[in-house]
Amino acid sequence: MSAIQADSFDDLAQQCVMSSDKHRMLYVFLRVDSLDAAAHPDLPEGEEATMVQVLFDAHQPAAHGLTFASIRETADAHNGEWNLMVVGIATNADASLPNDEQAQSLLGQMRENIMAGDVDGYALLDRNGQSVDPKAEVVAMGPLAAMN
Repeated sequence: MSAIQADSFDDLAQQCVMSSDKHRMLYVFLRVDSLDAAAHPDLPEGEEATMVQVLFDAHQPAAHGLTFASIRETADAHNGEWNLMVVGIATNADASLPNDEQAQSLLGQMRENIMAGDVDGYALLDRNGQSVDPKAEVVAMGPLAAMN
């Protein structure tokens, strides 16, 4: 599967479902806040700082009927403090659905990438499921054939 460009979660999920590959949707929920420059005198003048906190992650197969509203409801029940969701997609080299163990490994990799500021290949979505960066391309993570 080539890169996907989507304006919303629902669009991204639909493209995954319509693909010939089976995809697992990977989610990392974040709390992102600007830090008060006055409270951090060590910052160079005119610079802003952002706090990024990983709150939790989850995964599920892409399937017909998957909507952002259902994802948000479940996420809010777990921790309603999130304000940014990072979405990755995964598929195995043979187009099969990645299993739970593979998903957990990829989520760990996603968390590390996010904390390093490397969000290329992921969708960044607000609490309404809309893309924060509509020009971003989401690239399937893999191939994962060696992990089977």
